[in-house]
Amino acid sequence: MKSAVISIGNEILLGKTVNTNLAFLADGLAALGAPVVYNVVVNDDADDITRALDYCSSRYDIVITTGGLGPTHDDITKATIAKYFGKELVFQPDLWEYVQSLFAKRGVKAPEINRNQALVPQDFSVLENAMGTAPGLYYHHNGLNYFACAGVPIEMRYVFETHITEIIKKQFPKLHSLTQHTIHTFGISESALAERLDTSALPKGVEFAWLPQTGRVDLRLYGMDQEAVYQGAQDIIRQIPGYVWGLDEDTPAKVLGTLLSQRGLSISLAESCTGGLVAKMLSDEPGASDYLLGGVVSYHNDIKSSVLGVSEETLATDGAVSEQTVRQMVLGVKDLMDSDCAISVSGIAGPSGGSAEKPVGTVWFGFAYRDEVWAQKYILTGSRESIRHKAAEVAIITMIKRLISEDR
Repeated sequence: MKSAVISIGNEILLGKTVNTNLAFLADGLAALGAPVVYNVVVNDDADDITRALDYCSSRYDIVITTGGLGPTHDDITKATIAKYFGKELVFQPDLWEYVQSLFAKRGVKAPEINRNQALVPQDFSVLENAMGTAPGLYYHHNGLNYFACAGVPIEMRYVFETHITEIIKKQFPKLHSLTQHTIHTFGISESALAERLDTSALPKGVEFAWLPQTGRVDLRLYGMDQEAVYQGAQDIIRQIPGYVWGLDEDTPAKVLGTLLSQRGLSISLAESCTGGLVAKMLSDEPGASDYLLGGVVSYHNDIKSSVLGVSEETLATDGAVSEQTVRQMVLGVKDLMDSDCAISVSGIAGPSGGSAEKPVGTVWFGFAYRDEVWAQKYILTGSRESIRHKAAEVAIITMIKRLISEDR
């Protein structure tokens, strides 16, 4: 069983909109056992859409288009698919009443142009969309299951989860959903993992993929046999004892929070370049008040000195982004809040501020666990936002590494 997704919209090709719909559909269809094996992005152009439909309809069992179901002049998907399948567009009064009711709830009259959203290709099924004015569409023809969804992500997701998944399950009752397990590792490089791991003995039908991240490597196993994938994941974990920090949907913040709670430990934070992002990640987890005492965003050197006790001599001699500074920051916040653990971060997120000695992306981390203090440096890459996010994750994962090391 194979699926194709046709993403329609000039805004995607212009780089103004990220195609999150594809990622969502690929994940959802894989889970149903009908993985996406082809995707194409086309302009809001009838000829381009027709060519894409022609290519996909003869090759794949399920074809989903996203975008072009709105009321404006560039929303031409319905007219194009109606022509492609040789159908007339039929006005459905009940749909027009529904569209009008949505506008009425906002206290306004529905524009006449929105009548277009009540036009449906003959013989197509309407898939109700409670999130907006553009319903989804479904047509079964010569073995092809064709679906059309709005391009607005929340609307597309509603139609997929509410209608499309149920139709696919009904049409293909013997489908086996894809099972996936992701193993999150730390403290070991991709090449070192490759030397340690023997994937040749994985159960038949289980695929293996490398997903390197900054400061860590994820390993993914997937296949149609749930038990085989699980056993394969357990085999991989047994080969790298001490290097796994989480599984599947685990996040660094969730895992660290669990470790701190289980051990009855508290943590405090001193952040510069991350601007409180580590604190946000940790506090996003329910129950974070059990272990997160607080944090100091010491962006300015005066705060590093006056609040955290970093010496002015250190700042003048070694700079804010240095091993000496993050060591003093982490000790300062640990003493200030009387926590068991502490993390400090200071770096150059860019786009300016770098030098030959300390290029953009240089980040120093300080860590304290009971009486132990240490520091680490990373050179991170990407945009300012990306560097800050990566730095926050590295900080959390490094503390996870230290806590887990006691269990080895």
